[in-house]
Amino acid sequence: MYICNQNIKMKKLILPIIIFVILTGCNDSAVFKEYVILDNVSWNKLEVLNFEFPVEKNEGLDFYLALRHHTNFPYTFIKINITFYTPDGEMRSRDYQFRLKGIDGNWLADGMGDLWDIELPIRKDMIFNETGICKVSFENKMNKAETPGIIEIGLIVRKAK
Repeated sequence: MYICNQNIKMKKLILPIIIFVILTGCNDSAVFKEYVILDNVSWNKLEVLNFEFPVEKNEGLDFYLALRHHTNFPYTFIKINITFYTPDGEMRSRDYQFRLKGIDGNWLADGMGDLWDIELPIRKDMIFNETGICKVSFENKMNKAETPGIIEIGLIVRKAK
């Protein structure tokens, strides 16, 4: 009986260790990753999310919007204005409409329970003319004051391939 309990305890300990090794062992090429957890699982239209990170001159970077939402997110898409402020003073702004559900009505994200994670490409191989700090802002462009079902939003930056 004692040996059986020890084996069960070992099995319970091994699984978290394996998951930790897999998650930390994955080679993620991200040079910047930051997430903002939204209050009340909702994104207020007036809440602009800002991110800052260092860039090098002539460095090519790929940008992704990381979104975690709840199954009860009521829309098939999300509208966001994304603005880049480069170290040389240039401002680049564009409205995006990201599709979150396919034509079949299924989420286009990876899910676990009621949580869904998706990385959406914003910009590929953006080159900078100066070394310095790049600022990126996300602005909610949905029609209502609150967009329910949004848990967190992040910015992921990777070296361009």
